[in-house]
Amino acid sequence: MKSSIISVAVLFHVTSADVYMQTPPGSNNRLDEQNRERDNANRLFDSQNNNRGGYNVGKMEYFQGEQVPLAWTNQHGAGAYQMEHSEFIIQYMCEPLVRDGTTTRTIPIKATECYDFDCDTDVRFGRHESIEYYENCIKTEANGGLFTANQNLGNQPSQKNTRQNPNGQRSGLECPSERDYYPYWNPTPWIDAVIVTANTDKCAAYVAESQNVASRWACRMPEEFFEADGTLPGNFRYSLDETVCAGQTLTDGNGTDHNAVWTEFPAHNVMYPGLEGPACIQAEQTRANHLGNPGGRALYETMWTVPDTIPDDSQCVLRLRYNITTAEYNAFDTDAGIGAGAAEAESSQQNNPNPNNDPAEVAIWESYGLTRDDVEGSFQNNNDDASREYVLENNPQADAFGALLQFNGDEAIKLQLAINTAQFGRTFQDRSHYFFVVARPDDIAADAVIKLTTVRGKRGNIVQTFPATEYFFHPAESYNRVGDYAHFAWTGSNTNPNNNDGQGKQGTDRSNMVCSRDITYDNTLYNNFEWDMLFPDGEIDEGSAGASYPSFVKTPEGYEIPDIYAGQLKEECMGGMSEEILTALATTRRYPHDQGNMEELDDAGTSFNMPPQRVTKKGCSNYMGTRNNNFSNRAQKGKFCVTEGDVGNLAVGGAGGEWCSTDGLDCVMIWPNSVIGFDKVLITVDQEDSTSVMSISNTQLTEDATITVQLGYQQQSLMSYQLMHQEACESNSEDCDLPWTSVDADVSVEMRTGGSVAWADVHALGTYKMVASPNKGPILALCVAVLGFTCCLGWVIMNKCHDRLPECCQSRIPDRLKVNNTVQMQATKVTTGPAEPQWGESA
Repeated sequence: MKSSIISVAVLFHVTSADVYMQTPPGSNNRLDEQNRERDNANRLFDSQNNNRGGYNVGKMEYFQGEQVPLAWTNQHGAGAYQMEHSEFIIQYMCEPLVRDGTTTRTIPIKATECYDFDCDTDVRFGRHESIEYYENCIKTEANGGLFTANQNLGNQPSQKNTRQNPNGQRSGLECPSERDYYPYWNPTPWIDAVIVTANTDKCAAYVAESQNVASRWACRMPEEFFEADGTLPGNFRYSLDETVCAGQTLTDGNGTDHNAVWTEFPAHNVMYPGLEGPACIQAEQTRANHLGNPGGRALYETMWTVPDTIPDDSQCVLRLRYNITTAEYNAFDTDAGIGAGAAEAESSQQNNPNPNNDPAEVAIWESYGLTRDDVEGSFQNNNDDASREYVLENNPQADAFGALLQFNGDEAIKLQLAINTAQFGRTFQDRSHYFFVVARPDDIAADAVIKLTTVRGKRGNIVQTFPATEYFFHPAESYNRVGDYAHFAWTGSNTNPNNNDGQGKQGTDRSNMVCSRDITYDNTLYNNFEWDMLFPDGEIDEGSAGASYPSFVKTPEGYEIPDIYAGQLKEECMGGMSEEILTALATTRRYPHDQGNMEELDDAGTSFNMPPQRVTKKGCSNYMGTRNNNFSNRAQKGKFCVTEGDVGNLAVGGAGGEWCSTDGLDCVMIWPNSVIGFDKVLITVDQEDSTSVMSISNTQLTEDATITVQLGYQQQSLMSYQLMHQEACESNSEDCDLPWTSVDADVSVEMRTGGSVAWADVHALGTYKMVASPNKGPILALCVAVLGFTCCLGWVIMNKCHDRLPECCQSRIPDRLKVNNTVQMQATKVTTGPAEPQWGESA
C-alpha cells in the first residue's frame, strides 16, 4: 500500500482564537492552580488558547450508554457565513495510564527524570498520549505534500514540525502533525466521536476515513531490533512511503541488520468491537470575536452518548478541536472532498524561507485583478517597493490604490495587514480532565436511558471566571420520561482564587440541588418567572422559578413545620425522588465523613456522584443551589421535568435538526433556517385515543419556518383521520384550553409495523394529533350493501330451499301450515288483520 494519503491531508489552522469546553469542564492545561492563569500552557497539549481558561481538576464518572451534554464556547466564529470551512472535531481516548498528575510540570521524555526510569507510569506527571507514541512522531518524516506557506520547518523536519509549530515545540506527548491535520495519515490513539462541519456533504468521506473504521499504515522497525538494544539514530526518520520504508536498514546492539517494515495498524473497531464511525452534523453559525451563546439561550452543544464499547472501569479523556480556515487559499480540494485544497506547490519555493520576506506561491493577487508582474518585486530579493504586495507573507503592506495615489512615481499610501502565515488556518483545542467510564448498575436495563444532570461554571463573578462562566446547572432544563434514570454528578475545587466572589470558605467551589419554595403571594402584577419554566401541559408541581428560598426536603427532627409552611415540604420533587436522595442532593453529605460546617457546604466533598436514580413522577420541579445564590453570581437555578411519553430536547440552529421517538413512529424534522438563533426545542409525545399527541415548544420560529411532523396512530375501519393543531399556551393557567383546529396541509399516510404514520409540513409550534371521525360515505354504502345482501339471501332461501328445509326449521313453521307432518304449500292471499307470517307462492 503506497502512502498516497500524504498529499491529501486536510489542513486546518486565523488570527488569535480560542475554544473552551464548558461541559464537561475543560482543563486548558490547568491542574489545580490557585490563580486565574494556568501555570503551564504545554503541560499536556498545545491548546493555543489564552492562559485564563480552564477549570481546576475534578473527578467525573460516566456510565456506559449515558447521555452526556457537550457544550463549549469558541471565539472566532463558525458556520458558512464567515468561516465556511471551520470545523469541530470531538474525540476521546481511553487508556489505563491516562491521568491528570499531581504537578503542573510537563512530563519528561528522559527516563532518568522519572521514577523507576519509566515516565509513562510516573503518576506525578499528567499523561494522555504515550512516550512511544511521541517518539514515533519525532522519528517520522514530515509530510512533504502539505502546504506550509512560507514557514521554515528546518532541516530534516519530522511530524513535530508543522506550519503552525515550525520549531517543533513539545506540548505533553501529543504529536503536532496529528493535532494540526485531520484526518491524520498515521495511527492515532484518539477515537472520533462527533464531527461538526459547515458542509455535511463531506460527512461520508469523513466517516469512511475515520480510524474508527479504517486502518492506518506506518513504517516501523521490528520489535526484534529494540529487543536487541537497537536505537534509532538522531537523524533517522521513518519514511511515509512504503517502498522507501522497505529499504531503511538499521543495525541493532548485537550487530545484526534489520529492515523497517510497512505495518498495518488496525481500525479502532478491532479493539472495540461494535464501534461505528463518528456522528457527523452541520455546524451552526457563531459570531466572531464573541465567546457567548450562538443564539437563543443555549451554548453551542451536542449530546454524546457514552459508547457501550468502552470497557468497564476505563480511564478516558475528551478532546475538542476547533479547526479554523481562511479564504486566502483553498482549504479543501472540492466542496464534498476532504483532501487539501492547497499543497506543497503553493508554498514558498525558497530553501529555508523567511516568513517575513519570502511569499508563498498562493496567487492571492489574482483575486484582486492583479497579475504576477504587479507583485513580482516581493519574490525578487525582497524588493517590496516595486510590488503591490498582494501576497501571502507576514505583515504585507498592500498597495490598495496603485497608480491612483502616487507621489514622484512612488506609492503614496500602503496599508499593512496583520498576517502571520503560521496562523492563517489554525487549530485550537481543549481537553477535559480524565474521567472514568463504568458499567451501568445491574438493576438498570441495557436499553434504559441515563441522563447526566451536572453543574457548569465556577466560583466568581463574570470577570473573574471568564472565559469560563459563573455557576449554572447543565442542562438548565432537564427533560425525562417516567422510567428514565437521572445521574446527578459534578465537581468542585479547593483551590479557586481566594479573592473570587462567592459564598462559603475562600477558595472553595461547592454546589447542591434543593427544590425551590412556592411563591405564596399574588405575583400577577410582577414579573412572571414561570414563562421560562413551562411544561407543555402547563404543569409545574414543585417550586417556583422566582423563589430564592429552598423548600423543606424532610421534616426536621425535633421541629414541627408551621401550618403556613406545610405546603413547602417537597417530599417527592425532582421526579419523585425519595427523602434520602433529596437530602443527599441538598447537603451532598456523605456519612460518616462530612460532619463539619455544612451551612455553606464548606466541609462537603469537592465532587458529588450519585448512582443513577429512576424518575417516577410526572411533572416539573424548579430547583436551586443554596450556596451560589448571592448578588455576584445570582440564580444558580434549574428545572427538572418528567413526562409519561417520549421527550426530546433537540439542539437546533440554522442547520435544522431531527428527532424521533424510541419506537420510530413519531418524528420531528425542523427545516434549515426555521429557528431564530440556536435553541433547545422541547418535544413531547403522549398517547390519546389510539393516536400520538406531539407538542413542540420552547423556541422561536422564523416567518417562513417549516416543520415536518410525523405521528403514529392506530387506523380503524370506516374512520377518516385529520391532522389537528392546538396553539401553545402562553400562560401557566390551568384554564388555558385553546381550541383544536384542522391543519391545512397535505397529509401523507403509510402503514408500518406497529401502526400507521401520518406526516405533513406545518409552520407553527404547538400540539399536533390525528383525530378520527366516522366516514359517512363508506358506512352508508356498507349499510346498503348489507341490507341488499340480506334481502337477496332471504329470497334465495325462500325460492330455492323451501322443499329442503332442515328439521331444525320444521318446529318454527306454524301448525296450521302442516298436513300429516309435512308442510302444506298453497297459495294464500294477504288480508288485513293481525300481522302473521305469510308464505308466498312457490316458483
